[in-house]
Amino acid sequence: MFSHHLGKSFSLMDVCSDLMEEYELGITKQAIDDRFNDRAVLFFRRILDRLLSAEFNTCKDFGGLLSRFNRVRIKDSTKFPLPKAFTHKYKGHGGGGNGGKSDNCESLISVQYEYDMLSGETMDLRLTDGLKNDLSDSRDFTDDIRENDLFIRDLGYCSLPYLEKIAGGGAFFLNRLPAKTVVYTAEDGYEPMDFKKLYAIMNKHKLSHMELDVLVGKKAKLPCRLVIMPVDNATYEKRIRKATEKGKHYKYKVSQEYRAKSRLNFFITNVDKKDLDTEKVREVYTLRWQLELLFKVWKSQAKIDQIKEMKIERFECQLYSKLIWLLLNWRIFKWMGNEIYKRERILCSVWKFYKYATRIAQRLRMALKDPVQMEKILIRVLKIAPMEFILEKKKDKLSQNQTFTHLA
Repeated sequence: MFSHHLGKSFSLMDVCSDLMEEYELGITKQAIDDRFNDRAVLFFRRILDRLLSAEFNTCKDFGGLLSRFNRVRIKDSTKFPLPKAFTHKYKGHGGGGNGGKSDNCESLISVQYEYDMLSGETMDLRLTDGLKNDLSDSRDFTDDIRENDLFIRDLGYCSLPYLEKIAGGGAFFLNRLPAKTVVYTAEDGYEPMDFKKLYAIMNKHKLSHMELDVLVGKKAKLPCRLVIMPVDNATYEKRIRKATEKGKHYKYKVSQEYRAKSRLNFFITNVDKKDLDTEKVREVYTLRWQLELLFKVWKSQAKIDQIKEMKIERFECQLYSKLIWLLLNWRIFKWMGNEIYKRERILCSVWKFYKYATRIAQRLRMALKDPVQMEKILIRVLKIAPMEFILEKKKDKLSQNQTFTHLA
């Protein structure tokens, strides 16, 4: 189960050979296949649940951010297609989308993942079918809201009930604002904002950003801060091209209002300006990109999206075991990263660490039975980290720790 890195090529015969070589356990392919059943899936699911419920004691004060927020909760999802035989449980779009990779498959799975940036604690990890979108997830699974939590999510999760739920719990949100959301100026609360006029003003005066007090929603009119920033022409053209392609598929034209909105980025938050000023809103929002990087690591290193035709119970056991492996290594990475940062003030790359963890996966697996060997591996990880896992700063981009420090 934990020979994750072999992807599609890992067969039942490979499992049999591995069991014989490592454990001197002789078993046939059929006997292995019979063991992939509902009880085995539940077993792996419970292991994952126990791992998620464990407290990851990796908390540290990133540039004073802890004093302002209880937790910084970041959530995102990743989807990938499955064999057609899994359609009865993991439904897809059946080719009814507008051309994307995930639109043209009858079976699709979504992995929802949320963790706290401050402690490194994983708060949610679930498998759903591909038809369940982020919006319905934010409605059904935004739980355990504590006072002074900060929720950072993409526009796909943003809805008025979601925003009201967070604000009602004494917590804070920072979201991209969906294009269809109705926004009113706080001054009168009756006239919807004219985004075409707004863009013209920003363009005329060459403004890099603008902030307005607004009310969100036709009925509730939730008071928020709206931070507006223009996008470059390449981003604008990409948005219009995507909207035009979708419009052709569903037989509608892109409106002038949408074109005006597409020239701007909108960030909405209820965090007080003294705790998060206008210039830093986008910087904090970019912390969400850490999850996108993590999903890329999951797919490239653990190959969670490389699925061949097999029994669905076997697939679920394999996917859960890969997620368990990923979270265990995430725990090692957070511990190692904190230690190296305290000692050397050096930031570590999650990508480089997982590549290393993949190379020594068999040694780590065997070390689980021998605490002495595990200790040796962890000591070596700390020793080589400043040389092999250094995070290289990309031009004009701040890392997670640099962003936190900049907020101090």
